[in-house]
Amino acid sequence: MAKKYLESWKKAKAKFEADTGKKKPDPKSRFGKIFAKVSSTGFEKSLKAYDAAKTVKEAEKYARAFQSAASDYIPTLDAAGKAARQDGDSVYADACAAMVASLNKITANVFMDLERFGSWPDDLDGFFKSPYWHKLLLKQAKKEYSTENMELFGLILNKKVNSEANAQKAYELYVRVGSQKEVNMSSSTRKLCDKCAQDGKWKAMPWDKVEMEVGVNLADTVARLGAAVADGTA
Repeated sequence: MAKKYLESWKKAKAKFEADTGKKKPDPKSRFGKIFAKVSSTGFEKSLKAYDAAKTVKEAEKYARAFQSAASDYIPTLDAAGKAARQDGDSVYADACAAMVASLNKITANVFMDLERFGSWPDDLDGFFKSPYWHKLLLKQAKKEYSTENMELFGLILNKKVNSEANAQKAYELYVRVGSQKEVNMSSSTRKLCDKCAQDGKWKAMPWDKVEMEVGVNLADTVARLGAAVADGTA
């Protein structure tokens, strides 16, 4: 979600005014009467609030408000442009068409944002089942230098640690103290893993406990991803 939708709309309005020399249709003209009871204020306020939203819930609320207001304003603007062209005012007609194109683009972007909001995974597993959300979560993890949590969680989730060889490899890479990609976990769980490694009982490795603790680490990353999505930096 980019925090620039209102700015984009203001630029479109500025171009319209520069091209036509008007801020509003002439109320005496036929196409001007179309705007008699219509104002863009509703979606401008929504865009401003949307750009400033701090949470996904707020962003969704204002995105839907903008979408509703724009759905009324775009047809009106389009009708005004067509009426202007019939009246021989091609400059105004072209300016209206450009405004419609700008609004349609903003609406399309907001619609895609709504699709993202609506598909926010219900649980941590969902982030690994969706290519879109997995990519965003991995990007967030890279920012935090914590990709080892995603790697190990994914291996356990997809049952890639069930064989003795894979269990030993995962232990050596992610669990053993001082390992290359050591993940953060409780000393009690790590001791259980160490005991299995010492005894060579790789299939007895308590991956369920490891998964739970790594999941806690990832929950913090998911929370920060949510904030990043809301403020447009994801």
